Amino acid sequence: MGVRVNRDWWVAALGDTPFADEVFETDDGRLRRTQLFRLGERATESPEDARRLLWASVAWGTGRRHRLNRARLRSVLGRQDDVSAALQQAAEVSRTDSRAAYRLMRPGRNTVRYLGPPFFTKFLYFAGGGSPAHPCLVLDSLVAKALRQDCGWNGLTGRYVWSADEYAAYCDLLTRWADELNEDGGDPVRPDQLEYAMFDHGRHS
Repeated sequence: MGVRVNRDWWVAALGDTPFADEVFETDDGRLRRTQLFRLGERATESPEDARRLLWASVAWGTGRRHRLNRARLRSVLGRQDDVSAALQQAAEVSRTDSRAAYRLMRPGRNTVRYLGPPFFTKFLYFAGGGSPAHPCLVLDSLVAKALRQDCGWNGLTGRYVWSADEYAAYCDLLTRWADELNEDGGDPVRPDQLEYAMFDHGRHS
């Protein structure tokens, strides 16, 4: 599977940055979760590694549509050192504290302009490197819709923007649901599998 991306667009947009080719090196034009998890494992090692994961997360989230991507690029490249340091810190914190990591990405307003929770929670999720115990999950409007309409959970007040407390409550909720399902035996269930099921349902409903 994977998400089809326009590699040439990204390489051109990122110019001669040292990681453009590596991030978008794909034989079939698709960017896969396994690739992002590998980048996530390294996201805490340097600001450059954190920024590499950011671009891959944005590409994975936008696919072949690039609406607002140039504005996001300008927002980061215009104050690259500060933003990259914040990204590296958020990646580190994401592995232990979903609430604090969210606040680092949105301390009043988005750390990266035009990069709201539906996108930066992807960055926080992939920063876990695929660990099943990683506390951060993706949260977007489709997942929020499924939680409200199909699960009857009213813990999210917004459509695209939520508070850090709401995000942490959401991550804790899916972790608790996964734990409860695992008590019944059978194949292990991960919180991110529940998130994807809700996303997929919201996309087709």
